[in-house]
Amino acid sequence: MLSFNKSSNFLILAIGTHPSIMSVYFVEPNFANKIDIDSHVVLIKKQIEKIHAEVKQINYNISILEKIHQFQEDLHILNSKFVVSFIVSGSDSDSFILALKHKIHNIGHISFPNTGASIISIPRTNEHDFGGIASKFNVSIDIIPMLMGKPKVVLERQRADLNILKEREASLDAELKFISEKNYNLVSAIREQLDIEMEKLDVVAKLGSTKYTDMIEGWVPIANMRKLELLLKDSTKNHFIIEKFKTSEIAPTKMSNPIKLKFFEFFVRFYSLPRSDEMDPTLMFALLFPLFFGFMVGDVGYGLIMLAGAFWLMERLKNPKEKSRIPKQITNFIHTIISDNGLMMLSKSIIPGSIIAIIFGIAFNEYFGFQLSYTPLLNVELGLPTLLVISGWVGVLVVSAGFVLGAINNIIVGHKTHAIGKIGWLLGAWGIVIFGLDIIHQSPLGISNPIAILSYVLLIVGISIVALTEKLSALMELPSLISHMLSYMRLVGILLASVILAQVIDFIFVHSLGQSIFIGIIGVIILILGQLFNIAIALFEPGIQSARLLYVEFFSKFFSGNGKEYVPFKSRRERTLSTFNGEKIDVNNPASQKASI
Repeated sequence: MLSFNKSSNFLILAIGTHPSIMSVYFVEPNFANKIDIDSHVVLIKKQIEKIHAEVKQINYNISILEKIHQFQEDLHILNSKFVVSFIVSGSDSDSFILALKHKIHNIGHISFPNTGASIISIPRTNEHDFGGIASKFNVSIDIIPMLMGKPKVVLERQRADLNILKEREASLDAELKFISEKNYNLVSAIREQLDIEMEKLDVVAKLGSTKYTDMIEGWVPIANMRKLELLLKDSTKNHFIIEKFKTSEIAPTKMSNPIKLKFFEFFVRFYSLPRSDEMDPTLMFALLFPLFFGFMVGDVGYGLIMLAGAFWLMERLKNPKEKSRIPKQITNFIHTIISDNGLMMLSKSIIPGSIIAIIFGIAFNEYFGFQLSYTPLLNVELGLPTLLVISGWVGVLVVSAGFVLGAINNIIVGHKTHAIGKIGWLLGAWGIVIFGLDIIHQSPLGISNPIAILSYVLLIVGISIVALTEKLSALMELPSLISHMLSYMRLVGILLASVILAQVIDFIFVHSLGQSIFIGIIGVIILILGQLFNIAIALFEPGIQSARLLYVEFFSKFFSGNGKEYVPFKSRRERTLSTFNGEKIDVNNPASQKASI
């Protein structure tokens, strides 16, 4: 039974704009009614809105008066019960005035050559004709407001009134700021608590109730069960019952990874949220993605630039500048593709990959495509056959690991048939590998070769198991199994393409130095732009291909995804403290309050 005490107080933690400003209050539920600032704030807001309207009108008046400041008569003659006046300007103003005079009799016309504007006065009965003629010409028309006095005098008076209004607005803004500084922390804290109370009411609506008890069903992490029991024991005076029961429903997913690997969850969620009954592949992604990425980059210079760029972007996202040198169009385009949080996750993921790229670059002796005077552990071009063999075995081991994880996961959740099916795929995969090695090494494929016999046995047993545990149509995936293992050879292909492109750029640059100064300058430009282009390719292509190798060739063996995220009901507090935490707070002891905060 879970009871709700509607008369309980709640604790407010009001935090000021300065970190050292902090106030703690015990607040009654009706305390918000005692903060009587609404009427005062509304009155000030209305006064500010009225000032804005008056300022807008005065600014319009000033713009009109500046156009006709040469007018020497009193402005009241321009507007009356019978006459209305306009300022006309534009390239067709002369033609417009002639057409107007032809259509309307008794019009007044004064021109000001210095400003290119004219005053046109017409009878109010002809306003419709005036508008119809104006629509046929390229002219600008402003109506002259009803004002009293000569333009220069009225202009000075309007400017003085404008200054008075601005001073009045500044005074009202200062008054609002004072009210905000005095009440904002407490009001915002109460608002937060009231929002939380509304969320609690939503939960109450979901309770199953009888005359004496309330009941609710939900998911609770096992690690939190003891805490929940203690809280219920304290809040209900031990009048509650918690029952655990088995259900065929799959529990929601609560991902839990070490804090240093937490950001890799972003990439797993991008693919699909794991189900609670399957392995979370975040750790495996965190281990393999940087390794694949660094191998495909394989250059010390590129790795250093990517590492520096990742740290720069992280710092820029944490501390954004008010004015950026990056064109706004570029930043807006980037934000249409990925959010700031996504950019932060990408930056963090590039850091380990860049470090591994530097390590591989040292092993390959690659520095922006140049080589230093030491023998590399493995030359990319001369050691290409060795690299292809290594990448092939990486594919075999990763795909095999995927099937092993799939079998283990199915055994854990009790799906023995699916686990046996994964073992069948694993046996079939190794049968293909052994048979392929025999062909490459030109070994005999008959009964005289025990290894060949082993490959046949593994293939037959593996295919038979898959056919029995899964539908026969599943065997159509056998060719894709081969392609998945061979797909890892793209690790070497992308590395080789990057190295060759860098060497071509370097070759053009080096040979331009022995030519004329102009050719040398062209060579330098090609070097800079070419290397920047190659760095961009080395950043995106290895990143995309590393993720693809994991998503398609690895995850598909053990990971189905489409999990439902565990979203606990909890209050997201920034300005309040909940007393529903099993702790006793001594309101008369500041040290106790500080500890609780």
